[in-house]
Amino acid sequence: MKRVTINDVATTAGVSKSTVSHVINKTRFVEEATRQKVLAAIASLEYRPSNIARSLVSKRTKTAGLLISDVGNPFYSEVILGAEEVAMLNDYSIFLCNTSYDLERGMKYIHSLIDKSVDGLLFMSSSMSLEMVEEVVKNQIQAVVFDWEDVHLDNLAATITINFREGIREAVRHLVESGHREISHISGPLDLWTAQVRRDAFLDSLREYGLDPKRSVVIEGDLRIEGGRNAFEQLIQIKPRPTAVFAANDLMALGVLWAARNYGFNLPEQLSVVGLDDIDLASKVTPALTTVALPRYDMGKLAMKTLLDMIEKPTEKNGGKLEVATRLIVRQSTAPPAGAWAN
Repeated sequence: MKRVTINDVATTAGVSKSTVSHVINKTRFVEEATRQKVLAAIASLEYRPSNIARSLVSKRTKTAGLLISDVGNPFYSEVILGAEEVAMLNDYSIFLCNTSYDLERGMKYIHSLIDKSVDGLLFMSSSMSLEMVEEVVKNQIQAVVFDWEDVHLDNLAATITINFREGIREAVRHLVESGHREISHISGPLDLWTAQVRRDAFLDSLREYGLDPKRSVVIEGDLRIEGGRNAFEQLIQIKPRPTAVFAANDLMALGVLWAARNYGFNLPEQLSVVGLDDIDLASKVTPALTTVALPRYDMGKLAMKTLLDMIEKPTEKNGGKLEVATRLIVRQSTAPPAGAWAN
């Protein structure tokens, strides 16, 4: 995927490279007919003017982009701090971009980062597309893709995946060994690959421990606290009612805890709740949240270190594949079922 250069624009327009530069930077008068030819060539070649600096001056900008899904989700705070530490130690600056789970917004940020001539980009957004990665790589920017899989990524970017299965398996085993048989799941939006992976790991674990996955109700949430509260309203309609629930992230698990307390339920006796992420708030609420923990700070460090290695030592095969482990942390939000829910 060859990057378009200012020379390509000049050749297509039939003008000199300096004329192209003057049109883009408005540093000298150019005849209108010539200017239009240059602009037409730029449009047809999809050339990005900011590449001029990189094509004429062979040096790095010492900047990197970090694309995340939701700046309001405390999951990202430790990830960002880890990435920032490695970046600062290597004299790099980070542009933080919040996509709000919006693909179009994400692509706009990518174009902005390309225009800023960043040296590399960390994709840490649950909502993304192969087109985004291709756009970055096409402009000779190194990329690391976090927690998203696609067979076409192999020759484009390094990937870092999270082994959710082991941590979720531990969570289901903990609930089953505590005596729970009716266990529901609150997933993330199921158009997200990460939500599908967590749901499938949960259902597979039920099967492994002798429970029928078809008896387990999966409620689709939005990965936010309000999504957990709304899911609880659906949980109380289920027959037979679940005695435990596993949420795809801590924010929704906290939403379930707070909604259940507002309804007057005794927790965890009437409902055990398990989350995923181990955000700081998980250990500070009452009851403290049992959760599948991710080494978020270390993940941020690993992602940035991988990216900088690729920038400093570019290779024909980019980055490779890395995996991060998960583990269950048992706190006070889970216990053996002690009584049926009030009707």
